[in-house]
Amino acid sequence: MTWIAGVDEAGRGPCLGPLVVAAFALPQTDLELLVENGVNDSKQLDPAERQRVADWLRNEGAERGWRMQVHSSSARDVDLAMQVSNLTSHEIDIFALLLDAVIGGAGDLGGGVLALDACHTNAHRFGELVASRLDSWPWAGWVMDSRHRHDETNPAVSAASVLAKVERDEQVRTLEAELEIPIGSGYPSDTRTREALSALVAGDEPWEHLRWGWATISAAWEISHGSAVPLRPRDGQFRPGQQRLSL
Repeated sequence: MTWIAGVDEAGRGPCLGPLVVAAFALPQTDLELLVENGVNDSKQLDPAERQRVADWLRNEGAERGWRMQVHSSSARDVDLAMQVSNLTSHEIDIFALLLDAVIGGAGDLGGGVLALDACHTNAHRFGELVASRLDSWPWAGWVMDSRHRHDETNPAVSAASVLAKVERDEQVRTLEAELEIPIGSGYPSDTRTREALSALVAGDEPWEHLRWGWATISAAWEISHGSAVPLRPRDGQFRPGQQRLSL
């Protein structure tokens, strides 16, 4: 039996909240079920429809033995990863981690396709880098298919995009409820997010769920404090006056 494993992310560009990556795998013979039940690129679905699709994927997946995993990197995780490398490298590590978890070296599945929505300008190179981090790759009977906008054309990748987006949105809404102020989607283009930033950088250090290394946060901090935004400390101890690394 041929399997299809799709991987996609949500939250690469926002200046606050988590980066979420999801992997979703199912037999190729079940792909049509996804299409029939409205699974699509998460950006093409409104929030209520995304939630309905995510619930259906989990429930149907439990019945049919589909495999899925979701991984969240906090804003702190993202900042610390970027201090030593870059966001794409961090995503490559997570894509590989989830594929190892979902497929497990392909020992019991026979073969199939690893379908990635590439987070690199060179989609083929992105696939090569993910493969280089997989446990015991190459896997017998499996091929790597890494493309841009794969969530628009491959239902398994679309399913992963929905699971990732629903998880991120849920976490952002939880953060918003804790703050008791609207923070929007977290994207710098979102008016509600921009309006919230002055409050989120007003303290002795930026709010912990901001991505301190983002240019948007750096600019907001400088307006509020007249100095460079602090570098996120790796040991968890805030030290005023630290300068942000040049990334």
